[in-house]
Amino acid sequence: MSILIKAVQRFNPTKPKAPRKWYPVQHVTTPLDENQVAQLVAEETTLNPAEALMAIRQLHKVVVRALLNSQSIKLGDWGSFSVTLHSEGATTEQALKATAIKSVNVVFHPGEAMKEELQKAEFTWVDKMANTAGNSNNNDDDDVPQG
Repeated sequence: MSILIKAVQRFNPTKPKAPRKWYPVQHVTTPLDENQVAQLVAEETTLNPAEALMAIRQLHKVVVRALLNSQSIKLGDWGSFSVTLHSEGATTEQALKATAIKSVNVVFHPGEAMKEELQKAEFTWVDKMANTAGNSNNNDDDDVPQG
């Protein structure tokens, strides 16, 4: 299990004339949908896939309900969910109306345990996967990217 990465060249917007630099960025594969997540949960618990799917959907309802009730949600070491608002400012407090709120967003803050687990990540260069398909150790975190 590793995070797939690829090389991307970027410029510094604060120094547009500076030379571009190469950075490793995550190569996102196909996301898992809730049915796939439910199947994976079922494989690791005593729940069947339908029960796991129902639990996921109920968790969604509970989280949304709590967020709409001005509550944040802390799920143990997993992390917490909270709401942020995107709004336009008003010149005075008296002129400020709720209609100034343009969007409501959800923020996830991972817990310390999740952060620590993610720091143990291994990385595989996407462009080298074909070259190392027969090799079980695709961890090339020290290799120079093929640009």
